[in-house]
Amino acid sequence: MSLIIDNYDFEDLFCMKYWQPPSSWSDEKKKETTRSRIFSGDWIGSRKYDGAFYCFIKDESGEVTLRGRSKSTTGVYLNKYNWVPHLHDFFDMIPRGTCLLGEIVFPNNEGSNKTTTIMGCKEEKAIERQKKNPISYYIFDVLAWDGMNLIDVPIFDRVAYLEYINEIIYSLDARYVFCAEYFEGEELWVELQSILAEGGEGIVMTRKDCKYQPGKRPSQGCQKVKKELRDTIDCFFTGKAVPPTRIYTGKEIESWIYWEDLRTGEKINDNLYKEYLDGAAIEPITKNYFYGFAGSLEIGVLKNGKVFPIGTLSGLTEEIKKNFKDYAFKCIEVSAMQFTEDGALRHGKMLRFREDLVPDDCTYEKVFGDK
Repeated sequence: MSLIIDNYDFEDLFCMKYWQPPSSWSDEKKKETTRSRIFSGDWIGSRKYDGAFYCFIKDESGEVTLRGRSKSTTGVYLNKYNWVPHLHDFFDMIPRGTCLLGEIVFPNNEGSNKTTTIMGCKEEKAIERQKKNPISYYIFDVLAWDGMNLIDVPIFDRVAYLEYINEIIYSLDARYVFCAEYFEGEELWVELQSILAEGGEGIVMTRKDCKYQPGKRPSQGCQKVKKELRDTIDCFFTGKAVPPTRIYTGKEIESWIYWEDLRTGEKINDNLYKEYLDGAAIEPITKNYFYGFAGSLEIGVLKNGKVFPIGTLSGLTEEIKKNFKDYAFKCIEVSAMQFTEDGALRHGKMLRFREDLVPDDCTYEKVFGDK
């Protein structure tokens, strides 16, 4: 088989390598370099799974290859398409003249060694081992689509083609294929911390204008970010809450179902958008205000044995906001975005509960040092 588009032979594609900060750099320099790139607005990134790289190619005749990063000892790429028969219905829907980059992985049981137990054995054994637990294909890039060569297209535009793949996944209800979700700026930083907090591999971030660069040297426009960039803090809910915002100003006003009668103060659970447009004495209110939930919860650490507030968290579950007093002094891990000069956390996000900690473990010194 051969897929040649605009004189480029995708069958002989040499994979792009990620750049990583030199080992001689301090953790602080690595962190600051990565942080500045993320917040520059010039980079996007997605989750990196710990599995095995596999490139999917369908040529113009419809012949399919699923091959790894390296050639075999005989100098050819081994086609492992038959190792994953449960993915064939999905692959059949991919248009001819397409090249996808992805990772073969067990999403909830990551590890390249676990992937090797499937892709590294003989075909019959691989199929047998997947009867109860099929392996998945995680697609993170598109280098050719339906006869179009995207090698020289920037990553920001290439990943837009993942939407076509998501449509195929949805139409087939394909359980074992999923696509990367890309983030940038503050969202990417929070996503990175969330992945690391749950023990994930990290992310791969790429400069938005970076084209795919097949070759033996690492690309300066594509960086792998791993565990050394974890930047979280341990703290606890103090038991105090900030009241919810009253007026709803979101984009779903036409279908909004939480309203308040301005004459009686009655809260109404119904779609009253038409009445609102007709001048009725009603206002859209937030869901938190409608149900009497907290708007956000105060978090803190211990300083000299006393509670020291460091900020508030929103974006919490309804259960937590409804029963916030029950969560007083429950320890949590929070992404550390930024601290103001007076020591208050900005743009924090709860990542998980820390059942292994007690408030005495969450101290001012651990967060701020000896300040």
